[in-house]
Order: sequence, then structure tokens, then C-alpha cells
Amino acid sequence: MRYDEGGNRLRLARLSDRGVKIWGAEQVWIAEDVHLEQIEPGAEIFQAVLSGSSTFIGRGARIGVSGPARISDCQIGRDCQIGAGTYDGATFLDGATIRGFAEVRAGTLMEEETEAAHSVAFKNTILTATTITGSLINYCDIYMSGGTSREDHSEVGSGAIHFNYDPRGDKWGSLIGDATGVLLRKAPIFVGGNVGLVGPISIGYGAVIAAGSIVRREVPSDCIYSEGSPGGVRVMEGFQRTKYAGLRRKLSTTARLAGNYVALWNWYDQVRRSCAAEYEELLYTAAQRQIESNLMERAKRIGKLIGKLPLSLRSTTSEAVEQEHRLLIAQRDGILEALNPSQKTAPAPPRVIDAYRQVRTNCGYVQGVQTLPSDIAQEAETWLANIAATSERRLQNLLQGA
Repeated sequence: MRYDEGGNRLRLARLSDRGVKIWGAEQVWIAEDVHLEQIEPGAEIFQAVLSGSSTFIGRGARIGVSGPARISDCQIGRDCQIGAGTYDGATFLDGATIRGFAEVRAGTLMEEETEAAHSVAFKNTILTATTITGSLINYCDIYMSGGTSREDHSEVGSGAIHFNYDPRGDKWGSLIGDATGVLLRKAPIFVGGNVGLVGPISIGYGAVIAAGSIVRREVPSDCIYSEGSPGGVRVMEGFQRTKYAGLRRKLSTTARLAGNYVALWNWYDQVRRSCAAEYEELLYTAAQRQIESNLMERAKRIGKLIGKLPLSLRSTTSEAVEQEHRLLIAQRDGILEALNPSQKTAPAPPRVIDAYRQVRTNCGYVQGVQTLPSDIAQEAETWLANIAATSERRLQNLLQGA
């Protein structure tokens, strides 16, 4: 950014004249590429550096409340609170809060009434409405939902980490809850403090992950999961970075995650946008871009993995592993299409759209979804679940010979 103190003071004055509260020109810098009309009257900017032509800040949002915040190409909804930290290419819907000292990067979507405490790092992370995280969280490549309200929400304890890279340099995503959680009718999920999630995994609704656990496998719904290092100290000889085996589970979990991204994309495209206000339309478009970014990331990473399988074939002595490798190589294009389908739209039930429009007439998103009639919510859940299952089903069909 080019330093221009005179121009900055002029931009701040223009914002102030429009009703944006600026807490001192010496504490706020607005870059030339920021469209000032995309900062709504009623927003408050305390300590911040703002840049990027796609930056949007909604009415009632408070930026830099706990220290300097650097905001670049982020979309921040109404009544959000964004504390100290760096925020690059992320999207925050109405009422989202980050208390401070955060690093939030592209691919991140925090929906309505979500909250993160201090010193969190998010990238390619989607938290659906009312989800809460503690401090010292490292969440990359995560989709998390669950809960029914701000009082009955999915939660992540302080010190939790998602381990998205494995020793071979492959990068995985994990699914906590699923796309049906947008209806705010599912049991909350609790991930305790100092938990390590070793991706790719999935965790069902109502699950409680005990503090200090290391999760390396799928966790079913409505259970308490507690696990440290399996079997105590173990040394397994013969590890080779270039040699793969047994990829079906990881690929299936990735396809399940991708399917839920597609379902969420449809929820935005067909339901949320059916009666969006002008500012919501901007936010929802940005949210869909974040979802698409996550889909592209999953396909990119699996494509890279499949590209390493010819080298793995040279060292395998297992006929089953060789068969799996050759099938994955042959079906590469179909697998990537299953993970990031070019055709994403699955028509929503008209009753769902009509009911959503009706409940949104006089209230915000969270209250509107909570007041949907139960039969309508069930119809919406069925629609979303069917979309979500499609990617995994397509993958399994491709892998039938493995």
C-alpha cells in the first residue's frame, strides 16, 4: 500500500461524514482501493488498517476493539466485533465475534453469532451459526456445525488443534457435524481443551471429545470419546514417505466433507439468497466463494496425492494396494469431479423456500431458521443430506473395483 497521509485523512473525513465512527485519524488507515460506500454508516473503527476492493463492513460492526486489526478483502456483517489481528480474505456474517490476536485467512466463513476467543488461527474453516471456540485454537480445513441456539451451541475448548498435514505432506480436511446443522436442530458437539484432531476424520452430532484426547478415527454421534496415544509408546519401523496404502477411508471422508460443502453452497444459493437484503446478498456471495475455495482445496490436494502414486507403485508388494493405486490413477478425473462438481445446483423444495421467506419477514437469520415449522425443517434436512451424500456415493462407485 502506498502511504498517503493526506489522502487517508480525506477518506476518514468522508467516512465520518457518512456516519462511520472513527476513533482518531492516527489509529486508522484506509487504503486507496477500499470502496468507502461499502463501509456502512453506524460502523465503528477503533484501530485498523483496511485494504482491498472487496472489503465490506456492516452497520454496528466494531473493528479493532482490542488492538490493531489489519483487514484485507474481508466481508464483515452487521454487529460483528473484530479484535486485534490479521484478517485476509475471510467472511463474517452478522453478529460474529473474534476477541483478538487472531490470524484469519482465506477460505474462512464464520456465520451468524459465532465466536472465537483470543489467539486463534483459522484458514479454510467454516463455522456455522452459533458455534463457539476458545483461545489458542488452530483450525485449518475444518467444517463445524451443531447446536440449536447461542445457549445450546457446538463448542471447541482452548488449545484444540486440527492436524491437517500428515508425514507425507498431504493435507486433509475434517467434518464436525454436517450441512443439516444449518437448521439449528441438531445436538451440539463438544471438542474439549487441548484436543488434537488428526485429519481426515468426521465427528457426529452429540459427541463429546474429552479434554486432552487425540482423535484419529471417526467418532459416532451421541458418545463420549477419550483417547490418548494409542497403546502408549510405539515404534513402527519401515516408514517410507513415498509409499502409500489403504487410501479408501481417507478418500471417503474427504468426499463426505466435499458433499457437505456442496450442500451448504446450495443452502446459500437457493434458500438464503431467496429473500436477501442488499447487504446480505453481498455477504452470501462472499460466503459461496469461501465454500467454493474449500472445494477447490480438497480437489487440489487429492489430485496432488494421486500424482504421487506412480512412485508408490514402484515399491509396493501388495496386489490389493497395487490394484487400488492403478484404479485411483485411472479414475483421477472422475474423483476430482466428485470432490468439486462442476454442476452444484440441486433444486430446493419450493415449500422450504416459501417458508423461509415468510419467517425472515420480520426477524434475522438465526431466529428465522429456529422458527421454521418442524415439517419444513425436516424436508430441508432431507434435501441437504441427499446433496451431501452424492459426492461420497460417486466416489464409491468409482472405487468399486478397488
